[in-house]
Amino acid sequence: MDRAPFRPSFGNRPDRLVGRDSEAAGSLKGLDGPVGHPGRATICLGRRGMGKTALLLEFAELARRRGFVAAKASASPALLAELLEGLARDGARWLPKGRKLTGGSAGALGFSVGLEFDAQEAGPATFRGRLTDISQALDKAGQGLVLLVDEVTANSPQVAELGAAYQELVGEGRNVAIAMAGLPGAVSAVLNDKVLTFLNRAAKFQLSEVPVADVMVHYSQTLKSLGKTIAEADLARAAEATRGYPYLLQLVGYYLLEYVGEDPAVGGAAVDLAIATARKALGDSVFKPALHPLSALDRRFLEAMACDQGPSRMAVLAGRLGVSAASAQQTRARLIAAGVIAAAGRGQVAPALPYLAERLRGEL
Repeated sequence: MDRAPFRPSFGNRPDRLVGRDSEAAGSLKGLDGPVGHPGRATICLGRRGMGKTALLLEFAELARRRGFVAAKASASPALLAELLEGLARDGARWLPKGRKLTGGSAGALGFSVGLEFDAQEAGPATFRGRLTDISQALDKAGQGLVLLVDEVTANSPQVAELGAAYQELVGEGRNVAIAMAGLPGAVSAVLNDKVLTFLNRAAKFQLSEVPVADVMVHYSQTLKSLGKTIAEADLARAAEATRGYPYLLQLVGYYLLEYVGEDPAVGGAAVDLAIATARKALGDSVFKPALHPLSALDRRFLEAMACDQGPSRMAVLAGRLGVSAASAQQTRARLIAAGVIAAAGRGQVAPALPYLAERLRGEL
């Protein structure tokens, strides 16, 4: 097997985005349209493990097939430099032999790798100036560029500078597009930034759980392609155990193949073990980073929710915690912004992460 069919680590692009066909198609509408198409600005929102990064990587690959140069980076102090580096690398294939896209210099933007920089052709030292230079060079080669930003956070001067530069390129009629992804709460705060108001008009994709039926089809096709068989009941159990959570889909699939080994038949014991191991793996990869930044009151709120087998009523939670309704609502808002819980009907909330309630009850 040249490539593992399941790759349960964050930041990977799986061979196939299960249940995300409409989002992938929607993100391409702008690229297939004329320069300046409103669909060229897109935002992907979703909780941890919902496949935001994978969708960005898929978008980048589809854009490259359409002749665009793409660069992806996470929102951090190095965001601007990493985007320029990425454009320089990816864009080199479209330039005449011997030519280079010059992204910047170590002195100007702190590059971590060796982009050669000719002082005589340096041009402006700002990110906006560098991006304009690259865009102009790509225009001459008949190519456009796509900027992808993952893990968007609020109050980021780098994201604000990127937004201002992008808007300027759009105003100049450049062949550009931008796609961002992040937790719903973080993106909501970004949309309130005065510099980034154009993103309010961007196409937005709210990632939800993948239909379990789609997971079943994916598992069935993957196993068949590997020459393995599985009983329908075991296949259903494996798919249902993912609860439609994309990251868990990868985990269960990965451990399923690990435990079945060279055996051509996937038995019930391998399915049971794969499900149990995948659930435990959620602890380090999803639960710990999600719960670590929470306050003591936030954690108590979650523990109070875990007492319920289904959605929790806010009035009941306030009583269990011995706090006012207003205080409970403030905690609710924080946890929803953090992507840990979600609204579940009028006056109700539920865990937004699969198996979180079971984890808090000590069942996993």
